[in-house]
Amino acid sequence: MKFKSFISKAIISSLTLSLFFTSVTGRQAFADSFKSVTLGADLSDAQKAEMLKYFEVTKSDANVLEVTSKEEHSYLGKVATEAQLGNKAISCSYVEPTEKGGINVTTNNLTWVNDGMIKNALITAGVENANVKASAPFKVSGTAALTGILKGFENSSTGKKIDENKKEAANEELVTTGDIAEKIGQNDASNLMNDIKKDVVKEKPKTDEELNKIVDKAVKDYKGNLSDDDIAKIKDVMSKINSLDLNYNNLKAQMDDVTNQLKDKLTSKEAQGFFDKLEKMFSDFLSSIKGAFSK
Repeated sequence: MKFKSFISKAIISSLTLSLFFTSVTGRQAFADSFKSVTLGADLSDAQKAEMLKYFEVTKSDANVLEVTSKEEHSYLGKVATEAQLGNKAISCSYVEPTEKGGINVTTNNLTWVNDGMIKNALITAGVENANVKASAPFKVSGTAALTGILKGFENSSTGKKIDENKKEAANEELVTTGDIAEKIGQNDASNLMNDIKKDVVKEKPKTDEELNKIVDKAVKDYKGNLSDDDIAKIKDVMSKINSLDLNYNNLKAQMDDVTNQLKDKLTSKEAQGFFDKLEKMFSDFLSSIKGAFSK
C-alpha cells in the first residue's frame, strides 16, 4: 500500500503542475487553446491508435506527442524513486483549455487518481476552465499520462511558469489527499479536504490556532481512521493554501461544484455500513434455512 500511495503522489502531483499556468503578474491565465495529446511511448501502434480514438482526436487536429520512461524520470524524479516510476511509459493524456464551462476531469484505467482530488488541486491553483482526460488501454498507475500533460503545456507556444507558491500548495494538497484516501477512501478524502479548504479560504484564519480549530472540527468524525501525523499534514497544507490569500467569492462556485459531484456517492463509512448490513442479512437468511432443514 505504501508503494501505491507513493505512486499516487507522483501521479497527482504531476497532474497539478501540468493543467494550468499563471501569468507573471499573478492574474488568471489560460493555457494554449490548442488541444494537446500525449501517448505512452511503450504502447504498440494499435494501442496508440486506440487512445487517439478514445480522445476523439486525430494527428491533424491535436498536438500529439509521445512520453518516454526517461521523461517520466526527468519530470517526476524529485517526487518518486526510479523503482517506483518503473521503466515503461503506458498511460496517455488529453488537455483542452477552454474559456468557459468550468473544470471537467475524467479518468479511465488509472488506479490511483480520483476526479475530485484532481479538481480540488486545480481550484487551488487558479484554473477556471479546462477539459482534461487521462487514460490507458489497460489499468496502470498513470505516471506517463501526467508526465505527458506537463510536457504538452511546456511545449505550448504560450506556456508560462506556474507560480511557485501555488504549485507547492496544490502539490501538497494532492499528496495529502492521496495519503488520507488510503485510510478513509478517495471520495471521503476529496470531500474532507474540499470542506476544510472552503472554510479556510472563507474565514482566512490569522493564527495557527484559528486554522487548527477549523481542521480539528472537520476531522473529528475521522479520528479513529486518521493519525495525528495525517491531521498535521492537513493543517500544513491548509496553512499554505491560506497564505495564497485566495478569493472566496471567486472560488465558491467551483468548490461547491466539487461538493455536489460527491454528495450523492456513498462515503466510505456508509458503504462499509451497507455491506455489513448486507452480510448480516445473508448470514441470518442462511441460518434460518439451516434451522428449517434441521427441524
